[in-house]
Amino acid sequence: MNKILSTLMSAGKAASKVLCFAVLFFTLASAGHLFAADALKEVKQLPIVKSLFPPEIEVIEARDLGSLYEMVVKEPRGKQIYYVTKDGAYVIAGGNVFNNDKANLTQKRREDVNRVDMSRLPLDDAVQIKRGNGAKKLIMFYDVDCPFCRRAYDWLKGQTNYTLYIFFFPLDMHPKSPDKTVQILCSKDRQAAIESAQSDKEIGSQKCEAGEKLLAKDRALGATIGVDGTPLFITDSGIRISGLQTHELESYLKQ
Repeated sequence: MNKILSTLMSAGKAASKVLCFAVLFFTLASAGHLFAADALKEVKQLPIVKSLFPPEIEVIEARDLGSLYEMVVKEPRGKQIYYVTKDGAYVIAGGNVFNNDKANLTQKRREDVNRVDMSRLPLDDAVQIKRGNGAKKLIMFYDVDCPFCRRAYDWLKGQTNYTLYIFFFPLDMHPKSPDKTVQILCSKDRQAAIESAQSDKEIGSQKCEAGEKLLAKDRALGATIGVDGTPLFITDSGIRISGLQTHELESYLKQ
């Protein structure tokens, strides 16, 4: 979304018909507006949409909300929600739409369109850590040298009754992370190896071909589902939780 927001801001005076905002309180004309079969076609034909969204940024879905069209836009960082007025005068980016019940409709839609298909996650390949009865499933994409990943991992030690499934996704900003990850994946006790890496201690195992292959699989998996930062958590219903959001994680684990 950052790329589009930048485009919108720079095009502000030239286009003069773009409204960016932080939060929009908007009451829908009526509840239950249905997906219009031709809404996507109509949205794509609007000059403002053609002007502001280059070909590599694809508008993949549209819904008729009465006074607005909602657009689902596929970007390199995932699917984002935008709105465009019916007359094509304004594109609304970076905000949230609320209804009369104060429900954040934008957040709900963003969760839905970015929901991960859990059948695509090979959980048997993940490093599994069980706490308590292990009832709740929590998937984590993890970079061993990411400070927020380390904090999240340590915070999770204080929670219970879940099974953590760890996939590795070293970021380019941490050049030593791939080698450490391969060492972890080549360890007989991977959880102990993670604990050592968390504390910057020697992992105590050599790299191996099997570990290289496992890391390549994890990276390919992360790229497929659009991981662009760590930690990224996924709940058992496929909802993403980006970053260390302890309130959301705790709410999920205790519900």
